This record gives sequence, C-alpha cells and structure tokens, in this order.
Amino acid sequence: MLKLLVFVLIAITLILLSVFIDGLMELQKQELEEKKNIIREGIEGYLDRTFGFGTVKIFKSLLDAEGNLGYLVYLPHYEWFKSPQYKWYEVFATQKGFQHDEVER
Repeated sequence: MLKLLVFVLIAITLILLSVFIDGLMELQKQELEEKKNIIREGIEGYLDRTFGFGTVKIFKSLLDAEGNLGYLVYLPHYEWFKSPQYKWYEVFATQKGFQHDEVER
C-alpha cells in the first residue's frame, strides 16, 4: 500500500513539474516576442532595423565640424571558444534618415 502511495505521489509531482516548466517556457517565449515587437525611434530604431534588435552597442557619440551628431557603434561576432571580433561602424544622420559606414582599423 505504501509503495502504491509513493508511486502515485511521484507521478503527480512529475505531472505538476512538467506543467510548471511548460508554463515557464511559454512565458519566456512571450517575453521574447514582446521584446521583438518594441518599436524604437531615432538612432536605436535605425540600429534595430539594420543590424537586429539589441545586437549593436553604441560606443561613443561624435560631433563633426558642422555640429551634426554621429555615433560610433560596434557589432560583436562570437565564435566557440574564441574571443569576440568586433566590426565598427560610424552612424550619422542625413536628411533622409540615418546612414552607416564601416570603419577601417
């Protein structure tokens, strides 16, 4: 009788644990979808549309001789068991929006 009771309790525990984990996975998926649907304006929106959401980091803001604001940004590339390699871009505002150029090292 005791063995049957332990078996039933273990089965119920496993079922409840699987329901809990399934709920957590669903919440994680929903949070990722909500993050992707955030629409940002300005330079952040341009970087998200061009390079992907949150992949590019703004390193420094720059002022040119005419007083226009530009940004120096970097995009890390990760490989297994290697340190990341970075691509650098200069992003600047134009009359039609934003543009970017890759910076030579």
